[in-house]
Amino acid sequence: MEKKKTEIILASSSPRRKEILESVGVDFRIVTSDTDESVEESLPHDRAVCEIAKRKCEAVLEKLKEEGELHANTLVLACDTVVVYGGMRIGKPESDMHAMLALGVLSDSWHSVYSGLAVYYKGRTACRAARTDVKFREISEEEIAAYTASGEPRGKAGSYAIQLGGSAFAERIEGEFNNVVGLPLTALLALLREEFGIMPMDILNFVKS
Repeated sequence: MEKKKTEIILASSSPRRKEILESVGVDFRIVTSDTDESVEESLPHDRAVCEIAKRKCEAVLEKLKEEGELHANTLVLACDTVVVYGGMRIGKPESDMHAMLALGVLSDSWHSVYSGLAVYYKGRTACRAARTDVKFREISEEEIAAYTASGEPRGKAGSYAIQLGGSAFAERIEGEFNNVVGLPLTALLALLREEFGIMPMDILNFVKS
């Protein structure tokens, strides 16, 4: 009997996460559900992002169960990303002014990007966190104003997109680039291999038709 292919569910509406998976040929579909993303400020950053990712995963699992779409071969992937500067978590900007303030803080300094992964497969959930450190060059007030006016910071953790215009600010990156974009692919593949025995070539398809 032919082995049934794993069905991958991405529990996120993020265009960046979608693009990362598509770029390596992963076959998946998107299912989202509302989730409380608040956590205690005292919680370590790696645990905080894992906690939120786990909630996202569990919310989608419940939705799939209610709709009768959770099967033995279903794998649910959730992720949460946050930027940390000086111990302070910087999430998505609430306004353009918030974005400008965040970029001003990050200018000419190092910050860290944490992502938490949560994967459900065959009755259990495993979590893992990834960290990447980013050094911004000094950014002028005029640059910050122009970048904010472009609309790109909206909906982005830390108020920038490293894969787009925000790349002009990054002087150095230590760690996985995709983690800064929003989905640490290397960490994800390691989690799948070590926790569930799923090898990279089981889900990656680099050959495009």
